[in-house]
Amino acid sequence: MKRILFDSDVLLDVLTQREPFFVLSAQALNAATRSDVQGYVAGHSVTNIFYPTFSRLNRKNIISIQMKS
Repeated sequence: MKRILFDSDVLLDVLTQREPFFVLSAQALNAATRSDVQGYVAGHSVTNIFYPTFSRLNRKNIISIQMKS
């Protein structure tokens, strides 16, 4: 069985759809869905991912709300 430790940047690429890395990062994460692969994320990655992801999503929501008004 293969074990893959995913860097927080790979997760950020997918969560925020960052180009030009989004497609390759999504493919790498998708590998963890195979039965012969186990995917891991370091515990500190959760906190490293939270702020940039939340900030970007929150900014998109604010822009969306302003455009509707």
